[in-house]
Amino acid sequence: MFIPVFFLTCCLNLSISLSIAHAVKDLVLLDASFASQIVDRHPSRVPQSAGLDSLADSRLWFWVHVSCTGECAEMIEAKGHVKLFLDWYLEEDGVLRKQKSVSLGVKDTKWRSWGAKRVTPGAWVVVVRGEDSQWVCLKSQCDFPIKVKEGKKKADGPSQ
Repeated sequence: MFIPVFFLTCCLNLSISLSIAHAVKDLVLLDASFASQIVDRHPSRVPQSAGLDSLADSRLWFWVHVSCTGECAEMIEAKGHVKLFLDWYLEEDGVLRKQKSVSLGVKDTKWRSWGAKRVTPGAWVVVVRGEDSQWVCLKSQCDFPIKVKEGKKKADGPSQ
């Protein structure tokens, strides 16, 4: 019975190694915000409610500032980056449905990055997660909601 024990030990060690290789510890969200645009790596922040007409090309941006220390920094040194995902959800009939996942690369111990989504009116939520699928939270906030409203209709002719 030497072969099965060796095989089990080999596979168990490989499984443990693979799970450690993909875990992102010490990745912390320092700041996060919805934005109408990004200028010089800084967000033009929007409140938790925005009109569609205030977003250029109906694009809503989500900006993050992260800190990557300890094991996270070691992963950057070994791989050159750590993946971070922005998962965009839209509430439909009381249920959040994933619309898009944007992959971002964190390449240093302090990193700002952003992703955009062309949005429609409705209740949107962004969740930030690491490549290990664990949520990355800002203090106790782990999901970021925003209400996108229909834009104001412009009059067809001059007002009197």
